Amino acid sequence: TLGRADRKVIIVYRISLQAKLKSAKVGDKITMNNLNFQPGLDVLLPESVPQLAELLRIMRENSKLMISIQGHICCSLTDEVDLSTNRAKAVYNYLTNNGIAPDRLSYKGFGSTQPKYPLPEKNEFEQIANRRVELRIVAKEE
Repeated sequence: TLGRADRKVIIVYRISLQAKLKSAKVGDKITMNNLNFQPGLDVLLPESVPQLAELLRIMRENSKLMISIQGHICCSLTDEVDLSTNRAKAVYNYLTNNGIAPDRLSYKGFGSTQPKYPLPEKNEFEQIANRRVELRIVAKEE
């Protein structure tokens, strides 16, 4: 037979960073998806470049947009090397090195103090959710 009853199609719909930022209000937080670092380091992986490029483009197009870059880690109750701050600073450095004025940006690391899932995480999905960079909207054109 040509068809099988167990076949299915899964459609994943992701809202773009631009759409999220456009609908966000001052004080809202937006998680940057597909922003990944080398394990245990603040070195961005190559697959993070499109997400950073999109953020850079948005910042260039919206001169009133000001953000706080917030880093979070997973898997540990302590952030002994301040990895969360260093990862947030890596995003900050990318933006400032590409012409975004430093007075439109700030960065801060929160370690594992604001997990989306309780520690220790039960699986890799929860680890990824806890290990994130968020953008808090400080100011924007209304």
